[in-house]
This record gives sequence, C-alpha cells and structure tokens, in this order.
Amino acid sequence: MVKMNSIEELLDWEDDWLERDGLDVGEERNAWLEEGVELYKKFIEIDKKEPRYSITLSELYLEVGREEKIKKGNQIKAYQTLRSATLYAPKKPDAFYHLSFILAKEKRKWEAVLFYGNEALEKGVTGSRRIKLLCNLALGYARLGYIVKSLELFEEAKALDEQMEHEWFIELYSDRMKENRREPILLKETNEKRKAVSKEDYNHILEDAMDGKCVVLDLTKENKFFRGIKDDIRLERKEAEVLGYLIDHSMTSCPKKRIEESIWDDCKVSASAVKRYITSIRRKLSEAMGREDIAAAVLVTTNDGYEWKSEIPSVVLR
Repeated sequence: MVKMNSIEELLDWEDDWLERDGLDVGEERNAWLEEGVELYKKFIEIDKKEPRYSITLSELYLEVGREEKIKKGNQIKAYQTLRSATLYAPKKPDAFYHLSFILAKEKRKWEAVLFYGNEALEKGVTGSRRIKLLCNLALGYARLGYIVKSLELFEEAKALDEQMEHEWFIELYSDRMKENRREPILLKETNEKRKAVSKEDYNHILEDAMDGKCVVLDLTKENKFFRGIKDDIRLERKEAEVLGYLIDHSMTSCPKKRIEESIWDDCKVSASAVKRYITSIRRKLSEAMGREDIAAAVLVTTNDGYEWKSEIPSVVLR
C-alpha cells in the first residue's frame, strides 16, 4: 500500500523544490519540472479545492513538453486540470482566469476565452490580474469582430492602471488586436512604440545583432534566444519572460516584487527565484555579448530590484 503524504510533508517538499528554481536548461531542468508535476499531483489528491495547486500543475504541464506530441498532450492535461479546478472551486476566479489565457494562447478558441474571462470578472478577479484579463478579453472580442466592445475594455484597463505599471502589457495586446496576420512578428525598440515587421526586416534585425548594432531578445518561436555580437544563446521560458519585462522597462528600476507579480502572477515562488534567474541571465548575456561587465553596466542591481541599462539598442521580437 502506497503511503499518502501529509500536507505538512508536501509543503516542506514544495519549499525545497522552489528553492531549486532557476536551474539551467537541460536534463536537470527537465527533472526539476517533472518533480514539480508529481508534487502538485499529490497536493491535488489531498486538496482538490485549492486552485493554486491546479494552476501550478497546469503551468508545469505547459512547460515540461519539448517534442510536439508531448507538448500537445500537456496542453490537454493543463486544460483538464484547470477545468477540474473550476468545478471544485466554482466561486474563486483563479482557474477561470488562467483558462481564459490558455485558450487564447494555446487554442485560440475565442468564444471560450470570453466565457472563462467573464466568469473570472464576475467572481471578483482584482488588481494586476484584472487589468491583464481585460486585455485578453479585448483581444477575444476583437477576434470575433466586436471592435467597439474591445476598445471599451482597453480603455477600462488603462483607467485601472493608474500608475501606468502595465502600460507595456496593454500596448502589447492592443498591437495584437491590430496586427497583420501575414506579418505576425512584433518589434519594440527602446523608447519606441511596437510595430509589425516583415520576415525580411526580421532577418535584417538579426544581422544587425551579429554586427553589434543592437541586441535582440527573440520570443517569436518555441525556443527563445538572446542574440548578441558573439553568439545566440538559448533562454529558458522564465528567463526570457524576466528579461523581456526588464527590457520593456529599460532605464527604470524594476522592484523584485513587481517582477514576481508580472511573471509568476499568483503562483507561489521562492524568495530567491528572481535572483537565481538574474544570475543565470547575466551569465548568458555575457556569452552572447562577449563582455564581463553585465552586472555593472547592462543588467544592474538597484536598491529594490533590477534595471536594464544597456547602451546598445535593445530589440524584443514577439
């Protein structure tokens, strides 16, 4: 007979697992992700009504697959896990919120995006997540042809974002609404608005990075890369998200707490997770850019967090 872990044992296991977040790409990283899958499956066996466990498990399912067949299977598992969470915790907005984004990103089922998103709104999603959800719903309405409703939701998101902390996110979704489907890549340079670029322009940008005229964070494909004059370095998904956030807020100190909220949303994260990712990102930037002063002159530590200060033009391709 298999011994059932107690909730206290699982919480201790979770603390240990979280402390090892930020491992580099490869077999160690995959083993860590798979361990997390087993951990949160055990959490759900004990407490099906806590949405946090289902949300974290669904995110791990989406990250752990590398081959296309595995990836598609994990998308289904993530969806099913969150669906179960809505049944066990029908009055909480968490799982409905995440389902709206998964269905937009992974499946583009816009009617379902609106259903789950509006459910999350009705159940009281607040703060940063409400702003992001309004943007996702605006994109869904736009895709279904309800442009006036879409613009109303963007205006509501802007009104809620009183400190303009989510201006970058609102901009990104506004651009997605207007983008030319034949030219799907989005570009943002320091202090410039995003704009669509052609495949030819995309290749020119990469050539400029090789010539040292700029650095490029390329998020357009399944594998994420940072491209500099010395090399193209692959980034883990969370590394890419953290770096993208910092470049989007270049020349501005980004508090550690704000980074956690933007990248991990409402999921539990260890106190050292951001620091671990920054350390790994700096090492990879050093390889790609061929310089040893990354921590002093490019990705610097501030009083409350981190700041992207590169003097070289920085481009994010999405």
